[in-house]
Amino acid sequence: MTNGSSKIRILILGEVYHAKAFYEQLKNYEKGIFEPKYYDKLPSDEVLKNFDLYHLISSPLPVINKLKQHSKPILYHWIGTDVYRFLNDNFIKRYLKKLIIDSAKIHHLVVSPNLKDKLERFDINSRVVPLTKHLVVHDILQAPKKLSVLSYVPNNRWEFYHGETILELSTRLPGVDFHILAAGSQNSGKPNLFFYDFVEDVTSFYKKCSVLIRLTVHDGLPKMVLEALSYGMQVLWNEPFPHCYMVKNLNDCLSVLREFESDCPTNLEGKKFVDESFNESRILGDYYQMCKEIIR
Repeated sequence: MTNGSSKIRILILGEVYHAKAFYEQLKNYEKGIFEPKYYDKLPSDEVLKNFDLYHLISSPLPVINKLKQHSKPILYHWIGTDVYRFLNDNFIKRYLKKLIIDSAKIHHLVVSPNLKDKLERFDINSRVVPLTKHLVVHDILQAPKKLSVLSYVPNNRWEFYHGETILELSTRLPGVDFHILAAGSQNSGKPNLFFYDFVEDVTSFYKKCSVLIRLTVHDGLPKMVLEALSYGMQVLWNEPFPHCYMVKNLNDCLSVLREFESDCPTNLEGKKFVDESFNESRILGDYYQMCKEIIR
């Protein structure tokens, strides 16, 4: 929409994984209504003036301060860890951050409703715009005969992902197989507990497991939850989300898994919800309308 163009020129900057993925989505969007540019660091003022708006994905606050000097809207996208840090800042640090981000130029986005609710406690209003790579719609697979649980617990963030709770579940439920990704390939010493290194393609695990358990100290909108639902898996998560079981502790998990030992149905409603709600075309269509409103 700059210089007579009908396309929206967007600068994308910030957390590398999400920023690059979102850039690719906008660039390849079938309707061709975006002209995105991804930068791994802040470009010159001469370059900055060529954009209709700036989309920052969990960027450092000095970057926001710099961009506020230009007369362009700023989309600041919170993804999870940044919200966690903000909530745990002391009063003075949080107050100083709010001075930077509390501006008419800045429009706050979040990846999930739970983050929106957390920010509203501090009078930060936001819109929910998921950041997800394209989700393939999978055919429903036949559920494994033996109940199998999948979980992601990196060995360098064991406490953050409540690794000890997963281990205790495997002890309490010896008839259930537990597959733990990113924990490091090792022999667990238990016939029902399996550790793996980091796995890039999780497809084979979605196919052989019927339940995903995700327990974290704090979360945004993990792609793993959406992928598991798209395969029709049951999901136990300690964040509220449609068609998932809300679990907060070991006993909550035990209660649900013991029910699934006798019958673990395919999560058809969860699959339908993800396939419809996280359709890439729909998300980017809504994003386009939002950008037009903000630019006007």
